Amino acid sequence: MRPVIALLALLFLPSCVHVFTTRVEYQATAPAPKVGEAAFRAEFIPKGTESGIALSAMVVGGAMVAEVGPYQMRLHAFGQPGDQQWFEIKSLRLTGGEKLDAPMEPRGFAGRAEFKPTKTAAQTRASLLLGPYIKVDARTQRDITLTAEVLVMRRSGPARGTLSIPLKLSKTRRRESTNVVTEIARDIRDRDKPIIPDALPPPPEQP
Repeated sequence: MRPVIALLALLFLPSCVHVFTTRVEYQATAPAPKVGEAAFRAEFIPKGTESGIALSAMVVGGAMVAEVGPYQMRLHAFGQPGDQQWFEIKSLRLTGGEKLDAPMEPRGFAGRAEFKPTKTAAQTRASLLLGPYIKVDARTQRDITLTAEVLVMRRSGPARGTLSIPLKLSKTRRRESTNVVTEIARDIRDRDKPIIPDALPPPPEQP
């Protein structure tokens, strides 16, 4: 009887919850550097969250979520069909203020990324997911630099060079609204279904 009364009470309350999400990440501040005529882009993927709740007389509640570090990083290279075949990372280091100087162990970037077709006919892309999570304090490290030595295998032979990618802290915000009654009904219906963790976001289409 009590669950029924609680559900009826919800029907007389405003049933919309607004979720305000802030994504904290690092974006390149200079054109994509090239090695072997392939343009490189670093991507920082937030893997942690900080949340809070705000109540209002007009809504049941408002949730505030910040997508923050630690970060998982991917390095993308963009080339041309029939030219670049694959790339490898030989060394990688993050530097910045507050005495940030963090070389990554080779096992963190082991592997070879092969260039594959993209939605753009005249462009290929290779993406390498780095192993360890990267911890950067966004409160003090607002500007960092990624330096990497890479080897690109081209049709004409190997090309080796050093990348320097300056990155700056950025914040993007979005708002989503959820109907409480609908979500309760969905939770009851799907309570026995396994929870599948979120996959990685799709790779970028441009350097």
